[in-house]
Amino acid sequence: MEDLPHAQVPLKVLVVDDQVDSADAVACLLSMMGHEVHTAYGPHEALEKYRQVRPEVVFMDISMPELSGLETAARIRSMPEGTSTTIIALTGLGHEADRRRSREASIDHHVVKPASPAVLHRLLSGIHHA
Repeated sequence: MEDLPHAQVPLKVLVVDDQVDSADAVACLLSMMGHEVHTAYGPHEALEKYRQVRPEVVFMDISMPELSGLETAARIRSMPEGTSTTIIALTGLGHEADRRRSREASIDHHVVKPASPAVLHRLLSGIHHA
């Protein structure tokens, strides 16, 4: 395994994915990089955890049943604290139309799975929250 980059500034992160193994793998990786990581295994749990944890960053799967990641992101954005949260789509959907829909849903970054530790580190290193 490659040497994992370590966070200079640890962030509070919420990983949302209805695929438990996928969510847990990303959460484990981010935790090993030094971040405080929480997981949610679906959109409704994500909204509840978001209110509880108030993360600085949300990694959001787009293709989820009941409520898409795009709609979940929009609901987070509608919360008072949601406007300052960085939302990153972490999805298997990589076409330009998918990226456009992410932008239209006020998602800050669109990353196609599987994302390398270096890509995740670069994204998180550029986020500065109080």
